[in-house]
Amino acid sequence: MNLDAIEKRLDLSYEMRIEDLEAITPHLVGPPGVGKSSIVREYAEKKAHQLQKQFIDYDNLTPNDIEHIAESPDKYYLFADKRLTSLDPIDLSGLPRLVNNNQYVMFQPLALAKLLNQTAGLLFLDEFLNESRPNMLSAAYKIVRDHKIGDIALNKQVLVVAASNGSEHSSLSNNIPKPLRDRFDFIQTQAPTIENWTNWMDQQYGTNKWERNILAYLLWKPSDFLTNTNDTLDDNGYEPPATPRGWSFVSIAFAKTDDPQLRESIAKGKLGRVGETLLAFLANKIPPFNELVTTPQVIQSFNIEQKYLVAVTIAEAITHTPQNMSKAKKLLEYIAEKDDRELISALFAFLQKPQRRELFIEVKNNPTILRALEQTGKAL
Repeated sequence: MNLDAIEKRLDLSYEMRIEDLEAITPHLVGPPGVGKSSIVREYAEKKAHQLQKQFIDYDNLTPNDIEHIAESPDKYYLFADKRLTSLDPIDLSGLPRLVNNNQYVMFQPLALAKLLNQTAGLLFLDEFLNESRPNMLSAAYKIVRDHKIGDIALNKQVLVVAASNGSEHSSLSNNIPKPLRDRFDFIQTQAPTIENWTNWMDQQYGTNKWERNILAYLLWKPSDFLTNTNDTLDDNGYEPPATPRGWSFVSIAFAKTDDPQLRESIAKGKLGRVGETLLAFLANKIPPFNELVTTPQVIQSFNIEQKYLVAVTIAEAITHTPQNMSKAKKLLEYIAEKDDRELISALFAFLQKPQRRELFIEVKNNPTILRALEQTGKAL
């Protein structure tokens, strides 16, 4: 399911809660590293903006912050990301305190419950299916079923969202009793497309903060974008899966170092066997952009990996230096004369939409290039 559809499901649950309709807790289920936590946090940030409230992360608050927020709770939108496996039941039920001259006990609410009773916000219960402690499950089920933390009711503007890795992806996953399953809206969460991941990386970190040649690899071998995620017993017990989260880390780390040994360690340590294939792909050296322009004939001897890297090099040159557009036109004409459709399609795939449109405008009156583009389009 794509991001837009997931956000609509979350919005629907929020609206139904606000209107006192059927209370359902969205529960994102999917492989590790596909962005479940990021989706929920980004949704919360958008919702805070939509409600014209200040977004605050509970984990970053000091005791003084908590008191300050409690004085004007209507101004804030509280996001709390809690992994059930790292909590104790008392973290949800509150602390027992004797009152009225020790006549009876009442539970003193913890700060999280106090704030979520007064503010708008989102309570994110991560690793939900990994929890197996009966007393912890009882406290978590109460949140899902009654929208209460202990005896403290959540504000109507608080949405509860759960997330888990499915049993095929985690040996720690446990079954939920069927009556409780009825309290959830299960949302199957898939990996983003490579294009969506690329756009997200650019938005989060900027085009210069991550290694673009890794994008060439993923377009060359898209099946490695999400692989080795099933939790089986036939591996060494610690080899990491290749996931969008892993690719993000490696892309950023590679942009910070060109040390071959360090890169090898990073690739294998975060992507496992896939990292070895990535390193072999990147070992194919190609000339810089200006050299490709002056001696385009070198492309004829390149293998498929090198051609993908050529496409990245041209796209980067156009993106970062618009004046390179005319040089790229000459290079594209040579590629078109050789009818190298794979390289043409890779180039346009690597270009961002504005540059893709500009390049097309630049070359649309060139019959050789236009014919090659048409043939490439038909082939695709």
